[in-house]
Amino acid sequence: MSNSDLLGYERQEKIAQILEQRGRLTVAEISEAFEISEATVRRDLSALAERNLIRRVHGGAMRAQPVATSEAPIMQRLEQRADIKRRIGQAAARLIRDGETVLLIGGSTGTAVARELGTHANLTLVTDSLIVANELMQQGIHKVIILGGMIDADELAVRGTLARLFLTELQVDKVILGTKAISPQRGLSAESPEEAELFRACIQVGQRIILVTDSSKFHQSALVRIAAADVLDTVVTDAGVPAEVVEALQEHGVSIEIVALED
Repeated sequence: MSNSDLLGYERQEKIAQILEQRGRLTVAEISEAFEISEATVRRDLSALAERNLIRRVHGGAMRAQPVATSEAPIMQRLEQRADIKRRIGQAAARLIRDGETVLLIGGSTGTAVARELGTHANLTLVTDSLIVANELMQQGIHKVIILGGMIDADELAVRGTLARLFLTELQVDKVILGTKAISPQRGLSAESPEEAELFRACIQVGQRIILVTDSSKFHQSALVRIAAADVLDTVVTDAGVPAEVVEALQEHGVSIEIVALED
């Protein structure tokens, strides 16, 4: 049986299977592959989206991302997409002015930001991360404050009630944080309720909230929602971010800083 002979339901199932393998398809590509009109493609995609089997995007569709429930330990993630994270770190560091107070939440991309602060002067930096704190102390030029509480062994970062209580006493110029997942529709997500509570507390204390994340985190959702996307002032990411995501975030009033994927 050729693709053109498939019944509507069979065709939709096959479209979903191909999207699961390839990640993304345009309406024109599906139309050509199945020898059907683009209007029929759009109806098929709408039906699949209603069943949460795919995600509609401008001009086509992409596979539905599963809810992420776990992430590699921080020491592994530091090596993943390291060059992209370095570029994001450089761009985020340019948003920080000498003399500011900054809450810099750890994670692999937050660590990349910390590594770029060696030429700044008179910063006060608050962090939850032992790795970030160590990097800043090696630079030897900034005032460094670390949150108190229980240490998460995988993240090498502080979590828990004491950290959140400490944050309630703070006011900072900028908060720089990463996230497990972000989408314009679902907002920011975290792996656990404890992590989400800490991030919500961080968002409350900053005059400006800056998210640093590589493009792999978009159109995903982790287990626990942190906040809507419109809590952000700026997102610093790489050129792999889908154009429709940029447009949607800008509609929420979020400024986007995009770094190149390579020189």
